[in-house]
Amino acid sequence: MRLSSIVACLCFAGLFVPTGIVAQGGLDHAVPVGPYLNGTLPSLAPGSVDGSWALENAFPGLTFTDPIQMLPVPGTNSLLVAEKIGRLQVIGSNPDTTTKTTILDISPSVSSLNESGILGVALHPQFGEAGSSHERELFVYYRYTPDVAELHPAYLRLSRFFWDGPGSVIDPGSEFVLIQQYDRNNWHNGGGIAFGPDGFLFLSLGDEGGFNDSFDSAQKLDGGFFSGVLRIDVDRDPARSHPIRRQPRSASSPPTGWPPTFSRGYFVPNDNPWQSPGGEQLEEFWAIGLRSPFRMSYDEVTGDLWIGDVGQYSREEINLLSRGANYQWPYFEGTLAGPKARPTPLIGIETPPLFEYGRQQGGCIIGGLVYR
Repeated sequence: MRLSSIVACLCFAGLFVPTGIVAQGGLDHAVPVGPYLNGTLPSLAPGSVDGSWALENAFPGLTFTDPIQMLPVPGTNSLLVAEKIGRLQVIGSNPDTTTKTTILDISPSVSSLNESGILGVALHPQFGEAGSSHERELFVYYRYTPDVAELHPAYLRLSRFFWDGPGSVIDPGSEFVLIQQYDRNNWHNGGGIAFGPDGFLFLSLGDEGGFNDSFDSAQKLDGGFFSGVLRIDVDRDPARSHPIRRQPRSASSPPTGWPPTFSRGYFVPNDNPWQSPGGEQLEEFWAIGLRSPFRMSYDEVTGDLWIGDVGQYSREEINLLSRGANYQWPYFEGTLAGPKARPTPLIGIETPPLFEYGRQQGGCIIGGLVYR
């Protein structure tokens, strides 16, 4: 049931596993188990005349502008909502609530056209734990711009903020930028962000935009932070990690007066797959070869991280994150030949998608949550 269920999860909303059963191993191929989980998407939209499934407005008293993520605030009955335009809102979990509070508004410095904006938020695993040095830490991944009039150039930025929890607002001045990567195109920015069971922070990144990996940013470890998943230690534990050895680079110069590309304020885990004591390559990558991974979802029961990667013309794919994986973009799109040749030598372990589907079933996989 696991494979079929995960497919439904990442294409739509949830994975259904009987209570008390932890999914183990996995099937060699999907097995039909019913009209919804048999490997095909529903043929009719929600609310159709057959009445087989429907959508319900969970908070009819509230509206949001381009909400892209909702997550619970530990130890409270509040929910944190990220709006793509550059705001974080807090609401109560009661469906009757009509109140939302803006706790952070950085919209004046957020590039939010097309696939840009605030793209992912994660709370530190120890958020809200009294006495922890990380009890107030919140991480935001967004596309920063010094000039909102610019249509394409901006920066991929991962920042830490301090927040005292519901009832308080975030001081924008508490922002500490960990990663600032100059980005020439506002498409394919990724945005999946999660802490894994090891306490390290994972972040999914796209190929910098354009068609056919036009910026030649994929399949590289010596350039910038593009086309893969990063794994970093924001706690800077010297027993498990080491200081940054190589800075990310920009393939071209940003506009005059714009800031540089850099990384700082975290360590690199000692067991990341591409260690480089001499600083020849970026060590932050856990996997490479992704095109446009909007969402990366963490299964707290198994520790798995699932990725929905948007294809270009033909295939949408679901990947299971693994150490040192190469998900083969741009020389494959799903399991079809891609626009570029297979690189030689090849970096990492060639890892085809766990599941793929064609454009007749849908044109843009975003991702979903694992739900039991």
